Amino acid sequence: MAYHRIMRTLTYLLIFLFVCLMLALMPKAGSYVWDPRIIVPATAAMFTLLVWLVARFIDTDRTVLELTITASFILLFAPGASLFFARDESAILELGSQCIVPFFLTQYTRISRKNFKIAYVLMLLMGIFCSFTHDGITLPLCLAFLLMAWQRRSEFFRLACWPMVAGWLIGTILQFATRGHLPDLRPDLVGLTNRTALVLGLLWDTKVFVLSLGLTLWFTTTHWGRRQLLFAFRRHRLITYSLVFALSIVPFAPLGIENAVTGVCFFAMLWAMILFKGVERRYFGARGVKNEE
Repeated sequence: MAYHRIMRTLTYLLIFLFVCLMLALMPKAGSYVWDPRIIVPATAAMFTLLVWLVARFIDTDRTVLELTITASFILLFAPGASLFFARDESAILELGSQCIVPFFLTQYTRISRKNFKIAYVLMLLMGIFCSFTHDGITLPLCLAFLLMAWQRRSEFFRLACWPMVAGWLIGTILQFATRGHLPDLRPDLVGLTNRTALVLGLLWDTKVFVLSLGLTLWFTTTHWGRRQLLFAFRRHRLITYSLVFALSIVPFAPLGIENAVTGVCFFAMLWAMILFKGVERRYFGARGVKNEE
């Protein structure tokens, strides 16, 4: 076990150094807003933190290969990844925003029946802030939270995470309230059809949506794949529900078409990483990793 911990630590260090090298070698148009000796290691450190949070949330932090795949997915498919290499304050802000989400989701899935007392206020505020500042995932994740709360309604208020759900709901309501009006959800078939076709066209142009769709279809063709899909659904219900709801609200795009696409891509990226984890553990069988089937 000590060997695996050392290898994981070295992998995070290599990810940090790799991002530093890329930022140092890439040409910069214009002048730096901050000193590059500060912005380059700060950006690399934030990206490494994002990889650690995502890997910890979806349980892809057991082997070097899983960590490498996680970092590669984030670089290639994360919404807003193009800003990671801006080498100014926008990169720090984008990475900070990206880090908040997996941290929030990890806390939601890990805490259960602890009595946090005054920390409940902080959890409520964290839910409001995170929801209000992430338009793309606000509504589908809110619907997923509400569905899971209903499924656990007999014990929901005995769980430590209920203030986070309440905060996320408040933040979602504030999202709509600050727009001055609720979205028009009346059945306008022509408008729904045109909007759906537009968003699906945009999603088809994104690599991560096509990849997640292809992986899901491939898994359904084999007995092992269907078992793995069922396991992924049970283990990661929050992501599964969020992806389904993100796709379901595409025809309405209540918070805007761009946000609808961002939400689907974000949850599709996490879903694709979850499926890739199953493939890696089946065909490469990392030593020391317990078989989850």
